[in-house]
Amino acid sequence: MSLTRSQLTGLKKLGDVLIPGDRDLPRFSETNVYKYADRMLDYMEESDRSSLKLLLTVFSVTPNFLINALLKVSQSAEGENFISSNLRLLSTGLRGVIFTLYYSKLGEYGEKIGQAIKWDSQINSIPEGEDEMQHFTDEYKDKAQIDINENVEDATHIMTVARNSQEEMRNLSMDKKLSLIGHLREVIIEKREWIIDRIQEDNGKSRSDALISEVFGVLDHLHWLEKSAKKALKDESIKTPIALMGKKSKIFYEPLGTILVISPWNYPFYQGIVPITAAFVAGNAVVYKPSEITPLKGLMEELFRLAGFKENWIQIVYGTGEMGAKLIDQRPDKIFFTGSVATGKKIMAQASQQLIPVELELGGKDPMVVFEDADIERTTSGAVWGALTCTGQSCTSIEQLHVHEEIYPHFKKRLLEKVATIKQGVDTDGDGDIGIMTSDAQVKIVASHLEDALSKGAVLLSGESWDRSSKTIPPLVLESLSDDMLIVNEETFGPIIPMFKFSSEQDLINKLNQSKFGLSASVWSADKERCVRVARLLQTGNVSINNVMLTEGNPALPFGGVKDSGIGRYKGVHGLRGFCNMKSILIDSNSNKCEVNWFPYTEKKYKSFDKMMVALFSGGIKNFLRFAITGIGLESYSDKIAKKGRKR
Repeated sequence: MSLTRSQLTGLKKLGDVLIPGDRDLPRFSETNVYKYADRMLDYMEESDRSSLKLLLTVFSVTPNFLINALLKVSQSAEGENFISSNLRLLSTGLRGVIFTLYYSKLGEYGEKIGQAIKWDSQINSIPEGEDEMQHFTDEYKDKAQIDINENVEDATHIMTVARNSQEEMRNLSMDKKLSLIGHLREVIIEKREWIIDRIQEDNGKSRSDALISEVFGVLDHLHWLEKSAKKALKDESIKTPIALMGKKSKIFYEPLGTILVISPWNYPFYQGIVPITAAFVAGNAVVYKPSEITPLKGLMEELFRLAGFKENWIQIVYGTGEMGAKLIDQRPDKIFFTGSVATGKKIMAQASQQLIPVELELGGKDPMVVFEDADIERTTSGAVWGALTCTGQSCTSIEQLHVHEEIYPHFKKRLLEKVATIKQGVDTDGDGDIGIMTSDAQVKIVASHLEDALSKGAVLLSGESWDRSSKTIPPLVLESLSDDMLIVNEETFGPIIPMFKFSSEQDLINKLNQSKFGLSASVWSADKERCVRVARLLQTGNVSINNVMLTEGNPALPFGGVKDSGIGRYKGVHGLRGFCNMKSILIDSNSNKCEVNWFPYTEKKYKSFDKMMVALFSGGIKNFLRFAITGIGLESYSDKIAKKGRKR
């Protein structure tokens, strides 16, 4: 599947725009790695391969500055519309092709590039005949296991290292931090297959699920940081009221110090990298404790090392909840926890003893509301994916499917037809929809919720073959559900689709708002005004309209819940600033004037101030003039009596 001469020209031009070279590294076209592009094309889908070849043909006759402009526009495209989403995908895809080729260690320049970016010598000397990624995995898992044994009782040392790094972190420029984020993005693109292998090994996801929900999500987040963090965290000028004329107001966004990140097992890569990198970009040292169920031992360390991060900036600590509790005892400057409601409450209780700020991203019982005018074909597909992605082990999975009674029979029929086509298993080639359950404990919870529902009259429409103990839980579709069932009130966290009929919009809203959870929801209707109205009325942190779980897909949107679903927001500008001390600054000139509100107070000052205040807040041109004239006189009088002093 060879490239034509013009396509090779386009590839080299694109490569030179992205990798122009420097003192240590050759420019892309100076290497011979482009000759190996055919290997990559052989593994691409036909449609992707054709699109790439067409683009390369266009690039062959396009000036470099226009290629660079296209990449910048693609990378900075905002919004979730069709054009913006595809522009970002275009940028990510083209960069992935070039960086993968360049850093592949292929060809005569491979060793030179490897030395320049300081590839680890042990990794470059894999025993002949041994699988590179397996060697990579085993080596760093062994190293991580040693670290676990050394650090279990040494939370004090870990936090001391973090605190000692804080001054260095404060002095690290934003440009340097974002450069490292860019390097991390490139490393993840290069090592993506290894990362997916590790996610599957620990978590049991399907390969496509790991690629789309974790790797792509992380890359999108890192790209957003590179594009937006500098502006979000720069000193902010704030409007100063006219009563404080002559003064300036600012907000400084400064690091908190050390952030303790504790992540869950359902998205072990995404839920680790996203808060770690946000806290890092905000200038904090980070201590990260992954779930002991899916620790991805050694993976994070290696990715950060390859990207050029120092070990003391981001420390990764393995262990159980006991390790997490010991780290909290060392009083980090903030705790960022994602996980269950029960564990979140324990962390908050412990943190409260030392007044440690906490951000809790907890569970949900997310409803999907389908009105009678919704497109059934699209909506059933959304329901199947939204309920079953990650085998239902997502805090924003659909756990309540409310369908208007007018379309319920047709909707149910089409839903069951699509559920029957779901392909399940831990695949090796991306040809699979959902994986298996990650935790044996979670399997038991799903089984208990199912048995409780069936014992109280629920009807199981799909998944009858499940033996109640296997981790391979097929999609479970239920109806005839009542309010006294666990599966209706508690988070199940498995591949379930509980179906309900409704007729009244307001009655359904009232019912949904009685839930103790409030993380996400989705509303589906051809009537956009109705969708927005319902979205406003639902007590929840996130709502997707005519889509599902999509608020998480935009890294610029803050994410979090209300009620038992959590405290605080992360991601986007709001989330980034959540890792900062927002310091308010008011700047005045170094004059010799006395402020009006300073002592001494006199009867005349009281009456003048009262007159000025009433004029200021009463509105209108006349009152504004009265305020200005009174204020000038009051300022002069205040300065005069301050210098003269009060008569005794």
